[in-house]
Amino acid sequence: MFDYIVSNYINPVNKGSCLSKSEFDQWQIDLDKELERIQQALMMLVFSDHKDKIIERQIQLYQNKLILLSNEISQLIGHHHVEGQAEIEGNDLTKNLSIHTLKCIMRLLTFIEKHFKDYFNQDNTIPAAYFLSFQATLQHKLLKFKEIGANKNLDPNLVSIIKDHIKTYLNSPKDSTYRQLIYCKTFIDEIYLVVSSQVTGLKLEKQIINILIYLNFNALDMYQYLAIRIKKQYQSKSNYHEQLLTLKLFKKLINQSQIKPGFAFKQGTQTLKEGLGLWIEEELHYFKERKQLAIHFENRIKINQYHQKNHNKIYSALSVAQLAYLMKLMAKSNIIAPQDTGKLVDFICENFSTETQRDISKKSLRNKIYSPENTTIENVQEIMETLVEKAEKDKSLN
Repeated sequence: MFDYIVSNYINPVNKGSCLSKSEFDQWQIDLDKELERIQQALMMLVFSDHKDKIIERQIQLYQNKLILLSNEISQLIGHHHVEGQAEIEGNDLTKNLSIHTLKCIMRLLTFIEKHFKDYFNQDNTIPAAYFLSFQATLQHKLLKFKEIGANKNLDPNLVSIIKDHIKTYLNSPKDSTYRQLIYCKTFIDEIYLVVSSQVTGLKLEKQIINILIYLNFNALDMYQYLAIRIKKQYQSKSNYHEQLLTLKLFKKLINQSQIKPGFAFKQGTQTLKEGLGLWIEEELHYFKERKQLAIHFENRIKINQYHQKNHNKIYSALSVAQLAYLMKLMAKSNIIAPQDTGKLVDFICENFSTETQRDISKKSLRNKIYSPENTTIENVQEIMETLVEKAEKDKSLN
């Protein structure tokens, strides 16, 4: 029926006689019935026993036919009539029939998009009339999002990034696909719904950021904006431990966030979630390396200071417990001969220092001499075995 009307009433090459009022009224009734019949036929097709590939092919063929017809009608009646799709006042019944036919085609395309998203070709270029039928509503919602966001003191930078990207798309829809329009409609509906709720302040911003990640608003400046916010947040902490915990918390939140399958503001590029996750990983790696380097230099400074302050003492790499047990063995073996244990303790404390203790506690040392732990004995045994091995090597050199 759509083909017949375009060929016989709309196309100027094949245009027949002018419509009478009764003919126009009847065509309107017939078009509405045809619209209902096609919708029912499509529903029956989807629920039939045909294979999915056959169903997909038939729906895409019909979708392509509707797109061609809508483009042809739009070109013939002019784009200034397409925007509103309102019937023309006066006696130009042929043009009014064209507009009514276009409305029916738009309703069918919307029906297919809504109910058969898995079957129809989302990468087809959308007809101008189809885009224009949504443009004003989407622009209005985007404007309201900006106004409500300002009233609720949303971060102007966040609002600006969202508004500028969506506005650019709405103002330049040439060669836009169904996939892009579906994303735009879904995105605007979601952020408008959240900003219109009773939620305010930081909680509102968190909900909007969750939507940005879920719907994969993967514009480069949005990624940069969120990275800067995370960096400012963790760097505001007073010490290394709190900064590290904050970064790890962000990593956990990003990893646990959900994304809508197949949805992206920019198709074929890294998702917003992936980009933020990799950035946090790099930040953690750099953060840990920087801290380890700082610790290394700090330790070197401490050791140098320690040696300078303790130049009269002999530095030992052993622990206090290992040093105590080793000296005890030497005393028992008469390698050294202190008068008593007290003298041995005084000798060690006055002449030795360790990495952890510049001044060895006499009480602690005495306890370790009298009651050595098994692990300490084992460690000293290993040290002595190493000494024996080195002596054997020295002997072999002679």
